[in-house]
Amino acid sequence: MSEEAKNEPSFCSFLAPLFRHKHNETVRETIEDLLEEAGIDGDDPFSEHEQQLLNNILCLKDKKCSNAMIPRADIVAFQKDGKIKDLAELMITKGHSRIPIYGDSLDDIVGIIHVIDLVKSFLKGQTDIKASQLITANVKFVSPSMRVLDLLREMQRQKVHMAMVVDEYGGIDGLVTIEDLLEEIVGEIEDEYDFDEDPVICMQENGTIIADAKADLSEIKDVCDIDLTTGLSEEEVADIDTLGGLVFHLAQRIPSRGEVIDGLNGIKFRILDVDPRRIKKVMISLPSKEDSCNK
Repeated sequence: MSEEAKNEPSFCSFLAPLFRHKHNETVRETIEDLLEEAGIDGDDPFSEHEQQLLNNILCLKDKKCSNAMIPRADIVAFQKDGKIKDLAELMITKGHSRIPIYGDSLDDIVGIIHVIDLVKSFLKGQTDIKASQLITANVKFVSPSMRVLDLLREMQRQKVHMAMVVDEYGGIDGLVTIEDLLEEIVGEIEDEYDFDEDPVICMQENGTIIADAKADLSEIKDVCDIDLTTGLSEEEVADIDTLGGLVFHLAQRIPSRGEVIDGLNGIKFRILDVDPRRIKKVMISLPSKEDSCNK
């Protein structure tokens, strides 16, 4: 390893002081102090991913289950009297390894079936039995106001991977998995069975651009003939691949829906869709020719 590499500050070296902070200083205050010191020095040793990770950690203390859950309207569930061959098709179509099973309605969750339970039944030649005969997992119900950290710790201890979020009347408000909770810390986790459509980039007649936040900056450049990274340093450009990553870099946080983030060279980014974990859709407004001439 070269001397230059040895002397280069790393994310681990940044976190090291957290384990020897003063007793009268919280970990949160230590992180904030170190981030502030890095900003004052003007030397930012952190990549885009590391910055997002630190911001997620700082915001995690007050995050609730309601921020991380899959809303009721998006829950994929299966009726207990349905045949498991139909359940298998649903799992394949949706790409889920666990499916909650309900009785009379979605508010009557009776259990959870894992794909391994289906495989075991198929290997035994049992393909025409009801889903209710395979229910083995107990259901965990939690309040939407429960803290993400508390639920994550509890799910780890109880070896539970899925929980149903219920409202004050006992109705199902949403669903949360361990993966959802971890994504609050490390960001989006995708696997080969996450069925996402290709990013959409649309050039409007008025000159604005509507694009999915996951669209590559290089793709936006090819489609719209605009380089959104002009003015950034080579180091910054190397750490940013997507439109969402660029907006996060500029704002240094996850913006709110409807918020406008000022970019470089007069470009503005209006947040059209966002959730607590990520930016989803952005409107890009380019400076008019008159504005460019007046500069």
